[in-house]
Amino acid sequence: MKKEDDVKEPPSSECDDDVTAEDLICLVRAIKFAHPEMSMKNVHKEISTTIPASDDSCAFLKGVKLDEVKKVWKKALKNPAASKNKPSDDDLQPAIPTTDGVMKLYTVGNGAVKTLAENYSKHHAQLAIETLQKEKEEELSNYTHYFLDVPANLSGTKPHQALINFNDNSKNNKTKKKSKPQKESSSDGRYIYKIQVAQSLPGEPEDTPMLLYNHCRTAKTFIHPPSSENDEKDDGGYSKIKEMITNSGSTGAKIGGLKAYFYGRITETQKGPDIISIDLSELAPTQTW
Repeated sequence: MKKEDDVKEPPSSECDDDVTAEDLICLVRAIKFAHPEMSMKNVHKEISTTIPASDDSCAFLKGVKLDEVKKVWKKALKNPAASKNKPSDDDLQPAIPTTDGVMKLYTVGNGAVKTLAENYSKHHAQLAIETLQKEKEEELSNYTHYFLDVPANLSGTKPHQALINFNDNSKNNKTKKKSKPQKESSSDGRYIYKIQVAQSLPGEPEDTPMLLYNHCRTAKTFIHPPSSENDEKDDGGYSKIKEMITNSGSTGAKIGGLKAYFYGRITETQKGPDIISIDLSELAPTQTW
């Protein structure tokens, strides 16, 4: 009969608190994904101070030394899929494969640290997506939208904002005559459009349709004033555009009305006319045409 002291205790179900090199690689990659600009010292501070302070279950990370992070630094930043040859400068960048905008999470390290790194990465990936969505919404709020090819004597309907997409024009299969390339493109992909306010004749309403077109006249439309008093609060940007032209525009030499130049983007649609989006946050530089 065995003595009680000889009876072995069952193995603990909890993970070992020792942080291995593979654990640190997992954590460094997760942190560098969330904060690409972080230095080695700041990554160490995130592991040994910030994370334990935010989660008591991660207190074991307080013992991680800077030298330990330094030892795994290059390996953590090296592309896992790269060959075993001498790493290039590109190989020493954080390798973050993505699926639908969300990081494919690394699966190295023991269960506790792997889960910690995955949750850390997923949290910051979600924050990044939300930030991009907010920036897109803020950018879109600077624009007012009109259908192209609207005639002077017919205002038509306003484009629904859900139709606007500045990035997906290349995916459309709409068959149309190829137009000449536009000129005066800005660095962020916007193009310059002229908007003219016609000089009103005696006895005619002051608010008349404004003509919008690009340099090569491949994109043109008329911007109409609100058709009734009920539309004045939501006039599609007509009043704002006219105010900007009146305050900062110049006089047309031939027609005699006022004109100004605006940045804009075109959204190609599958059905119906394309949409011109005019940026109301600033005027474009004055052009010679």
